[in-house]
Amino acid sequence: LFRLLQKPYIGAGTAASAMSFDKDLTKRILNQAGVRNTKYVLLTDQDYQNYTYEGLVKELGTEVLFVKAAKQGSSVGISRVTNAAEFEAGVKDALQYDYKVLVEAALNKPREVFISILGNEQPRASRLGGIVLPEQDVWYDYNNKFVDASGMVFELPVELGDDLEKEITDMALTAYKALGLVGLTRMDFMIDADGTPYLGEP
Repeated sequence: LFRLLQKPYIGAGTAASAMSFDKDLTKRILNQAGVRNTKYVLLTDQDYQNYTYEGLVKELGTEVLFVKAAKQGSSVGISRVTNAAEFEAGVKDALQYDYKVLVEAALNKPREVFISILGNEQPRASRLGGIVLPEQDVWYDYNNKFVDASGMVFELPVELGDDLEKEITDMALTAYKALGLVGLTRMDFMIDADGTPYLGEP
């Protein structure tokens, strides 16, 4: 719309925005660019009945899975599942939002951090920020983001050590370029209990 109106705007163009909003396409591009992200299996409205919780646990290597609609944001259409009944309910919920559904391996007690990138041909990265969840919560869900954030703690900046901060920054800059992003972008990362960072979503 801005281009049709010949109005200046900040942020990615139509193609890059569309690719980045599709979790499946994003992961395909990240994998091709060598940017670490969580392992996943793609289901669709045509084949989801061929998959079982037990089979996906075996394939992905963890009993905790996240079921996500491919094209949604703000934790809408996402379920954390730990058994077959929750898996089936999560898939049905995700299919209300998109015909593609991702089933992702959960990390072990991940720490959530985020980074901003600004620029075009020569992007620059911000310092890292951190998100600390209330003790009773196990993941950063819609309720934490938009309903009751009273127990949330935001660390700005977060101190992770030079090596880990550099690794995350390099991953973010690589992803920014691979996805064709311009202007301002925020990227979310998760750090596994063993200290390995994974890009969540741009």
